[in-house]
Amino acid sequence: MLMYLTEPQQRELLKAARTQACPLAQRDYHWMAALIITGMRVFEFSRLTRPRVLQGLDAGWLVSDKRHCKGQRKANEYCVTQQLRVHLLALLRISDTEAVDRVLPEGEEQPLIWGRADGGEGTFLSPRSYQARMKIWVKAAGLDDRLTPHALRHTRGMNVMTRSRGNNAVKVAQIALNHASMRSTGVYLHVSREEMAAQLQLVDGGGRMRKADAVRVAAGAQA
Repeated sequence: MLMYLTEPQQRELLKAARTQACPLAQRDYHWMAALIITGMRVFEFSRLTRPRVLQGLDAGWLVSDKRHCKGQRKANEYCVTQQLRVHLLALLRISDTEAVDRVLPEGEEQPLIWGRADGGEGTFLSPRSYQARMKIWVKAAGLDDRLTPHALRHTRGMNVMTRSRGNNAVKVAQIALNHASMRSTGVYLHVSREEMAAQLQLVDGGGRMRKADAVRVAAGAQA
């Protein structure tokens, strides 16, 4: 089953973290939003550095280090939209605040998101820590506890498919997600068609579909 968040679920997940004053909650809100907007794999995102993000903000395209990209064929590129810019700038501010009490190992660049400090020495937040942090907000939002940061990548694909007004949404999704093959992107087209079928079932039922049937149809759309 392709795990992703619907539009309402995205709002609930982000709201759960955004409405908390805790600095960690605010950090989590911004990185979850950034993953939804970019569709980056969590390991790739976890290795972003302050200089690389600053370069991306200046150029309008965030380019990953290809060593951290799946397959390591090439560096992945992500368009820095206005929404993404807001979240990246917020994460930079948080990173700079934490940097005051950290010591970077020699030759290492400041991470966009710091991991746990051991004796003040700076590290990158690990993918496992991203998963653990997201579980907190998934639970707080009352969502499926199987959701992981990778589901945010699938969410990006679905958002492109459902929100795009162009003639070739699949191609846009392929480029946005840095898929080497259109075959990988085709899964989002299939799910979009299933969602459309579910909505048409409701329309043709004149809004009188029984609640149990509506739940069954909606579940089938995400299967």
